[in-house]
Amino acid sequence: MAKGSDYSTYLRINDLLQLQVPLTDDASDELLFIVVHQSCELWFKVIIDELQRASAFLHEREPWRAVSHLRRTVRMEELLLTHLGLLNTMSPEDVLAFRDPLDAASGFQSFQFRAIELLSGGGSPAVLAYEIFDEEQRRWLREMSESPSLWSGFEHALRASVGASAQDDLIDAVRELYRHHDSAELNALHTVAELLVDHDENLALWRFQHKMMAARQIGRRPGTGGGVGMAYPDTTLEQRFYPILWEVRSVL
Repeated sequence: MAKGSDYSTYLRINDLLQLQVPLTDDASDELLFIVVHQSCELWFKVIIDELQRASAFLHEREPWRAVSHLRRTVRMEELLLTHLGLLNTMSPEDVLAFRDPLDAASGFQSFQFRAIELLSGGGSPAVLAYEIFDEEQRRWLREMSESPSLWSGFEHALRASVGASAQDDLIDAVRELYRHHDSAELNALHTVAELLVDHDENLALWRFQHKMMAARQIGRRPGTGGGVGMAYPDTTLEQRFYPILWEVRSVL
């Protein structure tokens, strides 16, 4: 290999391994807790990139080019769900051993997860004003909120492909897509629609697993960062980004 391109140098391994800094001495599970969350944030970064690429292809009416990016996103989300399972190997007393110094920190502060919600076509504009994010994070989230979303790209490509105007009910266009997708373009759009359902379901499972993890580890205690513990995930379990794609199954 050329100088400077060896494995450790290219991947910045020495820097990477310095980023895990436990705050509590002799808390055996804190390293696991840190690594799982850091790895999730790294995968979030890749998912954001994949969603942006898929969205761009949909807005360009090239759904077949969006398929591979959405498939990869779904696989990464499935991997992330196994990451959460690792946290369930921690017992409540082991979590409490290092939890107190995290009082000002919370998973609710993951601005990248908020970006995933916004790029998907969901999320709440209210996050742009959250004081838990610093000015640079809020600016970046505003850019994400103003970017063409995955859902707007799907709707744009679908209406153009089936000849539906902006005034036509979208559910009718989706139903037509599910009933008739023999052409290459419509078949690609049908594949995209099902991958969007996978994406939506994975994020719902993510929220549910977070709720169950909180139940196992802290019960009904207040959450870190001054949060409300399990009460917050309770409010998001029924959230769906693409209700029309779920509804169409009832009207086919």
